[in-house]
Amino acid sequence: MSRWSEVVAMMPALWDEFRRLEERMNQLFRELTAEGGRRLAPLEGVRTPFCDLQETDSEVIITAELPGVSKDNIQINATENEVEIKAERRAEQEEKSGSYLRRERVHSSFYRRISLPAEVVPEKAKARYRDGVLELRLPKQKARQKSRIKVE
Repeated sequence: MSRWSEVVAMMPALWDEFRRLEERMNQLFRELTAEGGRRLAPLEGVRTPFCDLQETDSEVIITAELPGVSKDNIQINATENEVEIKAERRAEQEEKSGSYLRRERVHSSFYRRISLPAEVVPEKAKARYRDGVLELRLPKQKARQKSRIKVE
């Protein structure tokens, strides 16, 4: 078999790989931009806070870095399956006597939506914010009892 015929024989498999790659890229794009998916940020210029996600027997714990944010400017929305964290760092008052050569820390927003590994009870969640770190504790829902169904 010549080298050319080997290449021609491999072409269908190569095109299949390209199709799979395209499908996977489309899927990732949908997940990043979908309202219900793992959206990184709703608007340009919004930062994604670093988060740790832990699961214990009784709760799910989220720890998020929100540097420079006042606790009054943090909004947390939770359902049984996901948590949404929004925060805003307000601009500092500019000093009249100061002359800036560069000013980069004026205003910033944070946004993160996190899918949870277990169903939680959002009404019983507790949040604590200290030194730029948000800790959110979400108690897990009790395991549902299995029902035995008799086949007739």
